[in-house]
Order: sequence, then structure tokens, then C-alpha cells
Amino acid sequence: MSTIDTISSMLETYGLSETTSTSSSDTLDRDAFLNLLTTQMQYQDPLEPTSNEDFLAQMAQFSALEQMQNLNTSFSLQQGYALVGKEVIGLDSTDNSEYVEGTVDAVTLKSGEVYLTIGDVEVALSDVQAVVNDTTESDSLTEALDEINASLTSINERLDSLTSTTESTTASEETE
Repeated sequence: MSTIDTISSMLETYGLSETTSTSSSDTLDRDAFLNLLTTQMQYQDPLEPTSNEDFLAQMAQFSALEQMQNLNTSFSLQQGYALVGKEVIGLDSTDNSEYVEGTVDAVTLKSGEVYLTIGDVEVALSDVQAVVNDTTESDSLTEALDEINASLTSINERLDSLTSTTESTTASEETE
């Protein structure tokens, strides 16, 4: 309990309270982590100092966490980019009670969150409710598949006729 009291008194000495937040978000960024680490090093017990391995382990854990956050952001951006040109339905970011439907024109990243631009309205990727299937693309895809199937049927018929011609020629040669 004395450690908590010591930390509380240090915070009060520097005009901070335990509930004071250094940033508007609740995330711990690299600068805050490094400040916390250097403060921990400054105020450690000189009779029982923290080992270098402990500090390195903390830095490695933070680095791994930071890389996972970067990967998550990259994945979210990829999801947003995949929706460009597609029609979506989502909640307007400025007024979360109004639904917006339209084609995604652009993707932006603001404060670590991905936003889709639909006309002049921004919709957070997390607020997308549905992706509307474009019927013209599916119709053209269906037509293309039908043409491929017709071509394959024609090829199979030609192969069958060639096979039957070859078999009849082979049968007539065997009888001679």
C-alpha cells in the first residue's frame, strides 16, 4: 500500500491527480509509454532497482502491442478500400440517427478510425450497416458465365464427335 501512497504523493507534487488524463483518448501512445518508463526509472527504489531485462521486456511488449495496432489499422483501411465504388448503407457520422445510402467515393483515416465518403457525407466504417449488391455487375457476371458454359458445351460436343469418329475408324481397321 505504501507504493500506491508514494505514487499518489508524486502525482500531487507535480500537480496531477490519479484521474487526470494526458490526452483526449484512453489509449497509451508511444510518448506516454516512454514518459511512464522514464518516470519509473527515476523513482525506483535505489536499494532494489528494476533490472534491465524487466525494462527491455516492457519495451518489447509495448512494441508488439503497437505493431498489432498498426496491423489493425492497416486491415481496417483495406476493408474501406475494398468498398470504394460499392453502394453501402450506413449511419451519418455527424448525425448518428440518419441513414445514408450511396456509392463510396473515398476512404479517409481520422484519429485512427476509417471513414467512408459517400457524396459529401462521411460514414465510419464501423457504422456501415449493409453493402448493396449491384445488380448490373451480377447480371453481366451471369451473362459471362452463361457464355462460358455454352462454349464448354460446344467443346464437349466436338470432343465427343472426334472420339466417336476415332473409335469408328479404329473399329473398322480392326475388322480388316
